Amino acid sequence: MNIDPYVTAVGLIGDNDLTDELLARVLAALRAWSPDIDDATIQGVRRQLESSRGVSHSVGQGLHGGDIAPWVQDVKASITWNYWDAYAKQLRTKNFGTEVIRVLDQDTENILTECGNPQEAGPWVSKGLVMGDVQSGKTASYCGLICKAGDAGYKIIVLLTGMIEDLRAQSQERLDEGFVGRDSRKLLAKDRADIQIGAGRFSTKRPNVLTSIDSDFLKANQDALGGIPLQNISEPVLLVMKKNISPLSNLIDFLDSQMKKGGKSLDLPLLLIDDEADNASVNGRKDEDPAKINSLIRELLGRFTMASYVAYTATPFANVLINPDVEEDLFPANFVYSLETPSSYLGVTSYFGDDAPHSGAVKNIDDADKVLPYKHKKDHPVSGLPASLKDALGVFLLSCAVRDYRKELLRHRSMLVNASRFTDVQAQIATLLKNELYILTEDIKQYLASDDLWPNHERLMRLHELWATHYTDVNMEWHDVRRMLYESISSVKVVTVNQKSEESERLNYSLYEKSRHGRRVIAVGGLTLSRGLTLEGLCVSYFYRNSKAYDTLLQMGRWFGYRPGYDDLCRIWVDPIARDWYAHLAEVVTELRHDIGRMHVQRQPPIRFGMRIKSHPDALIVTAINKMRNANEVKVAVSYSCFGAETPLLPESADRNTTNLNRAKDFAIGLSNATLEGNRIFWKGIEKDRIARFLDGLHILEINTPFMKDSVSKSRPLIDFISSNSVMELHEWDVCIPQGKGTELNDFVLSVGESSTIKIRPRTRQFERTRKNSGFLRLNKQRVGDVSDELVGFENETKTQAEQDWEKERARDKKLGLSVPGYFYRRYRIRPLLTIHFIEPSDPKPDKIGEPNTEKLKNMFSAAEIESRLLVAISISFPNFDGLKKPVYYTLNKVALREAGLLDDEENDDDAD
Repeated sequence: MNIDPYVTAVGLIGDNDLTDELLARVLAALRAWSPDIDDATIQGVRRQLESSRGVSHSVGQGLHGGDIAPWVQDVKASITWNYWDAYAKQLRTKNFGTEVIRVLDQDTENILTECGNPQEAGPWVSKGLVMGDVQSGKTASYCGLICKAGDAGYKIIVLLTGMIEDLRAQSQERLDEGFVGRDSRKLLAKDRADIQIGAGRFSTKRPNVLTSIDSDFLKANQDALGGIPLQNISEPVLLVMKKNISPLSNLIDFLDSQMKKGGKSLDLPLLLIDDEADNASVNGRKDEDPAKINSLIRELLGRFTMASYVAYTATPFANVLINPDVEEDLFPANFVYSLETPSSYLGVTSYFGDDAPHSGAVKNIDDADKVLPYKHKKDHPVSGLPASLKDALGVFLLSCAVRDYRKELLRHRSMLVNASRFTDVQAQIATLLKNELYILTEDIKQYLASDDLWPNHERLMRLHELWATHYTDVNMEWHDVRRMLYESISSVKVVTVNQKSEESERLNYSLYEKSRHGRRVIAVGGLTLSRGLTLEGLCVSYFYRNSKAYDTLLQMGRWFGYRPGYDDLCRIWVDPIARDWYAHLAEVVTELRHDIGRMHVQRQPPIRFGMRIKSHPDALIVTAINKMRNANEVKVAVSYSCFGAETPLLPESADRNTTNLNRAKDFAIGLSNATLEGNRIFWKGIEKDRIARFLDGLHILEINTPFMKDSVSKSRPLIDFISSNSVMELHEWDVCIPQGKGTELNDFVLSVGESSTIKIRPRTRQFERTRKNSGFLRLNKQRVGDVSDELVGFENETKTQAEQDWEKERARDKKLGLSVPGYFYRRYRIRPLLTIHFIEPSDPKPDKIGEPNTEKLKNMFSAAEIESRLLVAISISFPNFDGLKKPVYYTLNKVALREAGLLDDEENDDDAD
């Protein structure tokens, strides 16, 4: 009997929840019905079922102003959900589990409710924001929302994608499949053949389209309506458009031509979905002279008496920093909705951080700097490929064989290489990769299958070493790999994906759907690969970029997403510095989601959510500056409730470090007798004014973002707040000095208790390399303290309560780590905490570049610093309190922005991707 094992298994499971017992019974039934089925096939079916059907999911959370009644709930039974029902059926054919579809149904109903009732007379406008993780299913969400909006009565539906045609075409293709149900190219060409695709197989309804996979909105596209006025169209009209001036202007002109003489707006309901809404849509200019794309979006909304604007993004930092007082701008005043991710989603917390379950998949790039420095020009010659990139290539080829051996349903295989923002440099990397791939493929073709020949070839021996390092636990033997590897990789191509790519270089996965091996590609690119574009079957990523803007880093992480059945094969090569930034981002993203959840419970409106996001200067000011770097000043309202600040970037000047050291010693000696709390010297009840004076006397670099100076007052807002606030909980501080394992300081003795004394032993810490004459030293991982520092001054009961509450959070969100993060402990503090870190620089670990440790240390520190081997850093932790907010102005010139890694020049560079 010829059966498709996976399809048969899905049929046996039906709508039942997948349990271990049910899975065992289904696999046993497959063996009984097909005795010849091999173990690899059975294991492949198991992995597919566990990743697609054994998924838990929960409904998202939102903030709203309370102005819109739950109208969908009231009319739900009276609406015929043609488009939605067809879409849900189509998702089931793509192996979406029942729980995932159920949650999608509820989420889209909640969002549609906030959008507004299209049957309600205008004028009205709704503006909202939907936040989802990178590559987490936002497309599925807004496709479902579009389907329901079409059923509910929205007549004009516009989807704005990014600024890249590849992304727009990919989005149109998804909407053709999920909503239109036909090939948009054929509809625009007035092809009479009514061939149904995707959701169209389950519905007789057909929306109108004015764009296609091949065409953004042109004035000629309006002919697809056959001259029928928009007011007379019965089914919704869909447009999928880039955020470019020309198509947006074309659409506005077309809408103007549809209006009655003297009219200024159409009496039709508009749903405008802005995908990647933090890209191009946010106004980077003064409110009275908005940027062109922002202005055109405002104009588009103003052409309708009933309009709903829904921004979708994984990185909403810039969106919530929009000025809410400018009514016509795009601040999400009506609602903010946070989508949850299924348990099968692999995001930043899956790969990065101390408790990340897939941290073993992340490998360091420590050999690329000599052939491709972080800072290079557009004509930089790339003399060769770093060994780490060759290894990543080998691992990708091996993963193709394993996935074929497992008989995966998804045939596409992708590898990502993002190592330069310049198209000419990307082209060089692609050429070198093509050569390396050709030579390696030829060796595999001619020698690998032979037991005697392959050990004589260096590349094949290295391939075997990579197999032994990465994939020995995949239930596949090396001799099986040798026999089938060539067939698995023979169709692999290297392509450059950027705005200069030829048509033949585009990914075009859909063209390979019927191909035996699908599309197997190594995609080399930069910005084009970093905004919304999906790399099907992505398994290996090589990321060598130094952007430190949070949204840019997250968007560049194309490896985030779903890896059904092959998550154990995925590998990510990154620079150690970027790895540490992603680990920090894992904390930022987790805390952001908890803030939304907390405000959801408290029924806080979006205007408060906006202020809350603004109140996190360390995480979000960088994004505002990056997005609005052409402005001279950025105004941000700040609060320091539950806020943590530290100084991982220390002065390079020996004189300044000596001054900091002496002031720290004098401050500690001047305090009353200390107590010992574990290995920490501890004081409590220290007046806030003493804390402020001490901090004000230190040389703290402004590149430590929370300690930037206010461009109006020229003072440091954080220090001013400490001294001048009227919050009772902040009048007295805890102070501590952690003891380390460094050299005991004979000249630094503190009184402890009634009659004891103690000498300070500094912590030993490694420093990262910085550019020559950078002006600062960077602590390893850009972190000063550790989580245990947050527990200073805690009673045992408080610590236990925090840990119990964290377990409750973990029960709600399975992706959270086991350990309680520092920011969570802060919420339980009684008093603010100042931690003074005396740091003895330790010899950096050797790396593969071959630079001796002692030489590295000399490059990092002046002779005086090496001799004294002592530096001072500080950490501050605020408790939870009712935050006081006030405007603070920050000004950074381009030198400061570049130094902080916050100026992304590629958007203004014609030679950048």
